[in-house]
This record gives sequence, C-alpha cells and structure tokens, in this order.
Amino acid sequence: MTRRTHYSTRTFTTGLVLSAAFWALAIYAPASAGAADTCVDAATSAPLPLDVGPCADVLAQETRWLAAIAAGDVGTVEAILSPTFKHVNSDGQLLNRAEEIANMAPLPFTMNPSDQIVDIAGNTAVVHGINTLLQGGQVMATERFTDVFELQNGQWMALSAQETAT
Repeated sequence: MTRRTHYSTRTFTTGLVLSAAFWALAIYAPASAGAADTCVDAATSAPLPLDVGPCADVLAQETRWLAAIAAGDVGTVEAILSPTFKHVNSDGQLLNRAEEIANMAPLPFTMNPSDQIVDIAGNTAVVHGINTLLQGGQVMATERFTDVFELQNGQWMALSAQETAT
C-alpha cells in the first residue's frame, strides 16, 4: 500500500466513521419536541409568540391530535377532524375523514413532533414539521408533515394532513 493509498484509505475511513456517528445521533437522538418551533403571521412575516394565542392553540391541538391517534382515541380524533378532512399518508394514499377514522386503532409507538413552523393566516394555520415515530425508545421512522387547520367556532379543526417519509 503506497503512502497516498494509506492516507486516502485512512481519510475515507475517518470520514465514514464520522458520518456513521452523525447519522447514529440523527437517528437515535431525535430533536426534542418544540426545540426549534416557530410561528409567524403569514401576511407580514412577523414572529408570533408560541406560548399564547393562536400559535399555542394550534400547537396544542397538533399535540392532542397525535396523542389521540397513537392511543386510538376515536372520539378525540373525530372532534379534531373537519367534516371535509383529507389525508395523504406517507404511502401516498388519499383518505377522507370516514376512512381515517375507520382505520384507527391503538398504535405500538408514539409520535413526537419537532421543528414545527406555524404560519397563521387569519383563521387558517399551516403547520410544517418533523414527526419522529418511537417504539421502545427506538426510532422507527421520521416523516416530514404538513397539517392545515381552520378556526371553526373557537376550535382549530384539521382540514388536511400530508406526510412524506424521510
């Protein structure tokens, strides 16, 4: 092995080890929920507070919805989904409200949102984020998601949801 080949092999191996370490952290140590959450007024791009007002309400509804899905809590999910709700899941299937509810059952994993970006436009909120699915402390999957809510009679109702596997 020449000196150049040895150096290249060592550099490649070091890069490979560092890359593996990075991905191990990324996969097995997901960002904590809310770590990078932001909220803005869509019309002005002005930041909005996360702890009060519409942003807090939308994020609380998002958390409530994910917990209800994981628990198989049909009543709570029915209360969150608008009558015209549509869902494109990470497999690309389009589900309506009735299909979404009919497919519900308790799940063996939790859903942990992070890096949520909330845009508020009047009575409409769009949430983009990452959902980390955990089972027994192990990451099963991560999905990028977009959820759309509308404020109806004082409650943020889900109009649409879409996930993309990452």
